[in-house]
Amino acid sequence: MRKILAIGWVTVATVVFFNVFLKYVNGQLLGNARGVPEFWPVSIFSFRIGQLRPGWAIPTLIAAIVVFALTVAYLRRGGTSIVPIVVAGVVLVVLSNLLHGINHGFVAPLATREGYYQLAPQVVDPLAFVGNYEANQLSYVVHAKTHPPGAVLTFTFLARLFGSRAAVALAVALVSVPTSAYLFYRLVGTYYRRSVARYTTLLFVLLPAVQIYYLASLDALITTLVLATIYLFTRESRWTTLCAFVPLLVVSFQLFLFVFVLPVLAGVAFFRREKIAPLVGIVLGIGGFYLLVDATLGYNYLESFLIASNQQNPGGFMLLAEPARYVLTRFEDVAELALFLTPFLCLLAVRGLGALWRDVGGRRLATNTREREPLVMAGVALVGFAALLAAGVYHTGETARGAMFMYPFLLLPVAAAIDRLDAMWRAKGLLAAAVFGQSLVMQLIGNYLW
Repeated sequence: MRKILAIGWVTVATVVFFNVFLKYVNGQLLGNARGVPEFWPVSIFSFRIGQLRPGWAIPTLIAAIVVFALTVAYLRRGGTSIVPIVVAGVVLVVLSNLLHGINHGFVAPLATREGYYQLAPQVVDPLAFVGNYEANQLSYVVHAKTHPPGAVLTFTFLARLFGSRAAVALAVALVSVPTSAYLFYRLVGTYYRRSVARYTTLLFVLLPAVQIYYLASLDALITTLVLATIYLFTRESRWTTLCAFVPLLVVSFQLFLFVFVLPVLAGVAFFRREKIAPLVGIVLGIGGFYLLVDATLGYNYLESFLIASNQQNPGGFMLLAEPARYVLTRFEDVAELALFLTPFLCLLAVRGLGALWRDVGGRRLATNTREREPLVMAGVALVGFAALLAAGVYHTGETARGAMFMYPFLLLPVAAAIDRLDAMWRAKGLLAAAVFGQSLVMQLIGNYLW
């Protein structure tokens, strides 16, 4: 308990210090350079705690704590089904977002001026929208012009299916939370004991990133599809492996950065040679699909990516065009990803990576197969994310949402650490409480709309 309190105190002190320090550096040394966050490390943030309605927020908070306590009690008493954890994850995401009421919790996330939802209702003919996308791309809202057309079309489909913004937001949570949780459980269970997989899945659904951004966010659906891709690709069956093509193709139509997943799949295939042919087939299939789209509809995927890239970096490579902003936002991006993972799990992830490398790394990668894939997937994902940051991707601390697909990879070494610690349930309960407690505190005090 004292360790958790100490880690929490150090985290709060660090955030406060860097908020003051960066404001001083920007004001005194950099002449108020563009892009330095007002609230470090979360650029898009405003305080909302003063706008809470106690008559609504207090019962909702109590209900969330009760659901959490019952879920932990279920696991502590030896529960073996993943279903209660999945159900609890959905309920807790809904409750934690209800702390600010239905309007702000479910409607406002889709009412942001630059979000996909603003453009979605204007799409009458989806095929014509895809065919004319490049010609109109720069006139679209910010989020749309930096993504392939599938990002807008997803919300067009959801808007037509469910009608209201609140219903669409809820639908995103009801699809992404249980599917992500189950896939993550099955993935972790491939390499570790089922008890470890269940507990790590609980930590996954309690993450601040999941609790805050798995409602109404396209990135929740993208993370779900990435998990589906990884899970299917790591199965033994060659046909199941090839099925990874479907979710990856859908991801590619939502996000240009889907290429991040390819090195992870290549890392798995490097040690499991039977995966090379399916991986080549998947890559060729995606390339062939976009050639067909270009030939039939006139949408050029690569040209659209270049338009998005130029819009994001009109002055060229950010390190050369805006060096101060480049350095400060790289620092901010890493810090935000870590904050929404929680400092408690960051320390466990570091410990797990160290343990995996000692037990599996180096020359042992060729022979020690049980935990090789968690190490390879987590390691390649971290290197890939670092490469994205070095290239100037993610401008303003948007990684907890925009790079949400990183969290399953970061939790793989957490599972390795938990498997080795074999801690008592009191310690596990305290860790889960610390993670969910941070989620609730962050939900209570702030607005993180994108």
